[in-house]
Amino acid sequence: MLTSGEETHKAGEVIFEEGSHGSAVYVLSSGKVEIRKIVKGEKIVVDVLGPGDMLGEMSYLDPAPRSATAVALEDTVLELLDKDFLDREFNEISSDFREIICGLVRRLRKTTQNLVYPPRRSEERARARIKISFKEARDFFRAYIGNLGSGGLFIKTATILPVGTLLDLEFNLPKRDQIVHTKAKVAWARSQDMSTEKLPPGMGAEFIDMNPEDRELLKTYIAALRSS
Repeated sequence: MLTSGEETHKAGEVIFEEGSHGSAVYVLSSGKVEIRKIVKGEKIVVDVLGPGDMLGEMSYLDPAPRSATAVALEDTVLELLDKDFLDREFNEISSDFREIICGLVRRLRKTTQNLVYPPRRSEERARARIKISFKEARDFFRAYIGNLGSGGLFIKTATILPVGTLLDLEFNLPKRDQIVHTKAKVAWARSQDMSTEKLPPGMGAEFIDMNPEDRELLKTYIAALRSS
């Protein structure tokens, strides 16, 4: 590969910054370079490069802002690849194959971004507020699901929320004036087309972050129902 110059960087120097523009492609001649991103004030190391490794090639192949910051970990020498040479070599490739290469680069950018900034999961969805009223103890007992890790309820409904959806749940204890408030998460669901007369449509909601008083209250109430 033809080179057009050389750059030297002292340990700790920034070679290029995330979000900056540039098409220079380097080959690491000596030293070490850390590829990093800063997320919510914390450093995330994407890769550590050594002699023979290349950096900057993504912004050459896909002219978008740099996807990460490159910092010399020790005194480092970089060989700058000749841009005319790169352009000539790249343009000799068929247009279809060039598009495949650029597509791979865009996919790599997206994958790196998702690893560092994960897509919003179900835990980050807006909470659904659900109130359940049990008139009889037997109705409550049928709704209670003991095989969930921290306890939960079966919510009989044809309106099925995605598994993982967070809930603000409120329900009463029959024959008592006590109301339980807790956060919950949809752990599983049974849609209308999967339901039967004995297995109605609905969702299994797992309790999360229930306060100790409500947890003990619920435990005592369930034990009393089972023994009656």
